[in-house]
Amino acid sequence: MTPPPFLFHSLLRPAVLQILRATGYHGAKTSVLDSMTDLAARYLFHLCKLTAVYAGENESQDMTPTIVDVRMALQHAGALLPEKPEEEQEYLGIEDTRGLDDFLAWATGPMNKEIKRIALDGSDEADDYLDALKKKHSKNDDDSKYVGTLLGKSNEHGDVLVEGGEYPSIMTWEERMREAAERTPDDEDGMDYRGMNGDKEDSRPPSSGLSSLGDRSIADEMDLS
Repeated sequence: MTPPPFLFHSLLRPAVLQILRATGYHGAKTSVLDSMTDLAARYLFHLCKLTAVYAGENESQDMTPTIVDVRMALQHAGALLPEKPEEEQEYLGIEDTRGLDDFLAWATGPMNKEIKRIALDGSDEADDYLDALKKKHSKNDDDSKYVGTLLGKSNEHGDVLVEGGEYPSIMTWEERMREAAERTPDDEDGMDYRGMNGDKEDSRPPSSGLSSLGDRSIADEMDLS
């Protein structure tokens, strides 16, 4: 089941609070905090979409984004400013990297370190604030109670078997459907169609029965009173 949007909003809220606290703010109205969280979510979603677009245009392997795709998305979203127009950079023959330099200075500077310190709440072992929160409330560092939830690892149930059908699993059925969609008309001429129980049927696909009505209306065969 897809988690509702308010769950993602609640997970992003603490990160926005930590950034505000590191910046020097120690209080905010709930409506202001919710608005800033919504803006942060929209901006991150915009960056993700741009990264996916550039990954497709740059023909990244398996559509996996690279650092170049992320940089281009940040540049397109205006995160790497200031920057001279591209035509001016080409005319001068010098690439303007001021925006990128400023971003790297922020990412490796004291401000980002302060945000990380507040997020980890003094924990040296945690990787993010959720990990730090779980370690803080777990007495024996056991994450088993989070397994199967959004905060833990997913349950591995293995293959789902389909009983009573021709295909032993959903994966096999998916592969057969994909193969059927890729078949050419020449391949279909020599195919044998099988019923639900695997019995061999007529050489043509099963009809819905509507073609046998001819010029008659379907209402003639049904009692609609």
